[in-house]
Amino acid sequence: MDSKRVPAAVRSPNHHDSYPNGVPSRFPCLLLADKKEEHVRKKYFPNKKYIRKLLNRFPSLIRAEEKEDDVREVFSLSSKSISKIRLPEASGKICMSSGGWILTVGDDFVTKLINPFTRQIINLPIIYTFPEFASTSKWYIGFRKLVLVDSLSLVVVLWGCSGKLGFCRYEDEKWTAIVNGWDQMFLDIAYHKGRIYSFGCNHQIQACDVLEENPTIVTVTTLPKDLYGEWRNGYFVHKWLGGAYIVGGWEENVLLVVIREGMYDNSEDELCDEIYKTTSFRIFKYDLDSEEWSEVKDLGTKALFVGYSQSFFMEEEESIIKGNCIYFTDDVFELYAVSFKGGGRDMGVYHMSSGTVEPHFEGESRSHLAPPIWLQPPV
Repeated sequence: MDSKRVPAAVRSPNHHDSYPNGVPSRFPCLLLADKKEEHVRKKYFPNKKYIRKLLNRFPSLIRAEEKEDDVREVFSLSSKSISKIRLPEASGKICMSSGGWILTVGDDFVTKLINPFTRQIINLPIIYTFPEFASTSKWYIGFRKLVLVDSLSLVVVLWGCSGKLGFCRYEDEKWTAIVNGWDQMFLDIAYHKGRIYSFGCNHQIQACDVLEENPTIVTVTTLPKDLYGEWRNGYFVHKWLGGAYIVGGWEENVLLVVIREGMYDNSEDELCDEIYKTTSFRIFKYDLDSEEWSEVKDLGTKALFVGYSQSFFMEEEESIIKGNCIYFTDDVFELYAVSFKGGGRDMGVYHMSSGTVEPHFEGESRSHLAPPIWLQPPV
């Protein structure tokens, strides 16, 4: 690796001129997948002030590159229209997001944090500085999840094909892997009150204080079988996890575990090669004070956002964000990697009250490399 390190970007002052792509919205966006065909109605706004106003007021879905490698499209959830931003640094790379930033990894193993609105870039260590990364994983599955704690200049990730926990600080020369053996594949991570919490395939919540000199992972609790279990061959066991997410700060000291349930498609269309589709979600909360689990049937006025991004929640906004819903994107890499068009088909808005799913937008956004992701408002 080149011994000369590119310094992290200097933060710009908080002024409109510092946002060439518009002021970051207080609502979530979605980074959509690479596509070459047009399926969605477009509106192009040459007036930058109008774009800034649009992005500041409404939630959006941010689409991936099309024919122009340096352009991404922002689809407004409220106006159902599309504007453009320049994002050449994400071209041909895997992307995921946290706190209004996008983490990218390319086939050169270079990792960067990019703010799509301010155009700031923070150079991070090359991904193969993780021990044994080159022999155990590929760059296009280098990261599974991201949590950015900007106030601490801290980037926490799930890395490699086995979903291990690791982190770096902005000025670090290498990534630090947190050893936890190979018996646990983490599915999601969240930051809450100074600790990173994870939820994995063994149905456990585990915690790690990455600010310690030698951080270690400790088991906090296990999701009870009587909340999420089934009888199998005469034994009551945990149900298989097709996908799961963890969310911090739901209440004063409460973590949410969101389980995504799906099924193989039973379509009779022989031309349809897609093999999976989300059918429902179940939500459980764990109170860190009382150490008690319970199931959540109603999210009230809040909405959850999950996918290839940091899982987060927001209050409903009339005609924009619907409460008691889960906004989800396609993150089943193992399945969409072998599909015809790639990831992006299995996404939508799940209504907790009715158990139904509606689309985010009328159109298609698919990619084998970087399917749609939410862009969380800056924290």
